[in-house]
Amino acid sequence: MKILSKEEEEAHYREVLKGGTLGGVVGLVGGVAGVMAASRRYATIRNLTLPMKSFLVTSSGTFFGIIAADHASRSFEASRNVERQWYETREERLRQEELAGMSFVDRVTAFARREKYKIVGATWVASMIGSFAMVSRNPYLTGSQKIVQARVYAQGLTLAVLVASAAFEISDQRKGRGLLEAAKKGKKAAGEKEAAPTPTPAVAHDPQSGDLWKDMVAAEEERLKQKHQPLYEKPHEHQHDVSAQSAPAPTEEKKEEEEKKKK
Repeated sequence: MKILSKEEEEAHYREVLKGGTLGGVVGLVGGVAGVMAASRRYATIRNLTLPMKSFLVTSSGTFFGIIAADHASRSFEASRNVERQWYETREERLRQEELAGMSFVDRVTAFARREKYKIVGATWVASMIGSFAMVSRNPYLTGSQKIVQARVYAQGLTLAVLVASAAFEISDQRKGRGLLEAAKKGKKAAGEKEAAPTPTPAVAHDPQSGDLWKDMVAAEEERLKQKHQPLYEKPHEHQHDVSAQSAPAPTEEKKEEEEKKKK
């Protein structure tokens, strides 16, 4: 579970330690009682060495201690996550409400649909045991013949249960609730999740930023027009033209003096 604070971690540790200790003690007591009872009834257990008997007792205590500690951890997590627990049990509550309005036959049919493969396995085991018990009463069959005969009976009953489970599965597939459809939906959902693009943060965009450079160019052109200077004119050419325009034009008297000097 996810521990959010130091206090929760300490509380979780105390609960797990308490549950594991209690389960270990119960397991040790049960192991001692079981070994003592088995020693009185079975010679094989009675002839075991003391280290082997101690191993059986301690194994029982360890097993029960681990289970109790895990149960305590899950109980602590459930007590701290009531809302999550309510959400996880929502499907179970809805199923119980649905079953409450069904008849006995409908309940049995729904259970057979839901647990059909477990029923097949349990039926095979039960049919093997039952058929062997029935065949073993025949004194004219050998041990191997009894096993073969029991297996034939068990296979026949298991085949009948498999046919029934196949009928349930075909019915579920027609309704879109079969195992194949569920696997396809799971793969499709996983593929869509992987193919979904990663959202990128939105970049701030100014709607007038695209026309800003046009305004700057227009303002520069207007400024240069006021100075009688083209936009793409070189600076030194502009200075030469300005100096030529600023130079004073020669007067008529100076022109006459220059002509006399030439004569």
